[in-house]
Amino acid sequence: MFKAIIVLVLGIALLGGAGFGGWKLYTMYLVEGEAAPPPPPPPPPTSFVRMSSVVVPVIGAAKVEQFVTVVVTLEVIAEKAPVVQANQPRLSDAFLTALYGALDDKSVLNNGIVDIAAVKGKLKETAGKTVGEGLVTDVLLQVVMQRNL
Repeated sequence: MFKAIIVLVLGIALLGGAGFGGWKLYTMYLVEGEAAPPPPPPPPPTSFVRMSSVVVPVIGAAKVEQFVTVVVTLEVIAEKAPVVQANQPRLSDAFLTALYGALDDKSVLNNGIVDIAAVKGKLKETAGKTVGEGLVTDVLLQVVMQRNL
C-alpha cells in the first residue's frame, strides 16, 4: 500500500511537470509568435500659427470684378512653430502669389464662387513648398469672404 502511494505521487508529479513544460512551449512558440503588431506612434503635438489676411483681386476682361479675402491659420508641429513664425512674411507672399494665380486661371472657382477645399489644398501645397514638407500639417481657413463689385 505504501509503495502504491509513492508511485501515485511520483506519477502525478511527472504528469504535472510534463503538462507545465508543454504549456511553456506552447506559449513561447505559438501564442507569442502571433502577437498583434504594435500600435502606431501617436502624432506629434501641434500648435497654431495665425497668418495675416490675404486680399486678392479677381481681374476680369476690363476691370476688377471681385475681391477675395482669406484669413488663414496654419497647424504646425509644435517644436517647429518658431521656424514657421519666422517665415511668416515669406508665407504671406507665397499665399498671395498662389491665390492670385489660382484665381486668375479659375482653378479655385466653381461657377464664380470660391471652392474652399481647392483653396485649402492650394495653400497647404504652397506652405509645404515655402517652409518645407511636413512642417505644416493642416491649413485652417477661418474666413473666406468674396465681394463682387
